[in-house]
Amino acid sequence: MPIVAAVDQSDRAAVVVERAADLAEKYDTELHVLHVGHPTSDFTEVSADAMREQHEVTAKTTIEKTQNAATAVAYDIATMVDGLENTDYKAVGLVGDPAEVIRSYATEHDAEYIVVCGRHRRPLGQALFGSVTQALLLNANRPVVAVPYEDDEA
Repeated sequence: MPIVAAVDQSDRAAVVVERAADLAEKYDTELHVLHVGHPTSDFTEVSADAMREQHEVTAKTTIEKTQNAATAVAYDIATMVDGLENTDYKAVGLVGDPAEVIRSYATEHDAEYIVVCGRHRRPLGQALFGSVTQALLLNANRPVVAVPYEDDEA
């Protein structure tokens, strides 16, 4: 039952990994640092009618490249976090709709928690969440930890 740290490429990602690593240590479990990439769909050079097979190969190659890039992002973020060298972690890159892919991954791996980051707080203390965080908070079938993030501009 890993802890899943769902990260994007923002400055908030390190905070998510730090908090997720704390949970992984407390629960004596593995940490999965997950980044979800978006596939590009530029198939203007390939005619689906004339070259359906080439289209399918191109689509598969694009998804594989995006998944490899997403794994590299997850790994890079994890290596930037101080103290993580003593934590058992796995960098994971997947492709698709971030909220849906994160939720599915956490379910498939029976994650203990999903750790994400909120955007910031308004002056009255109301937390603002991004669409992925909000979707996970509303739809995940396991606990979601929304780590507060305060930037200097808030």
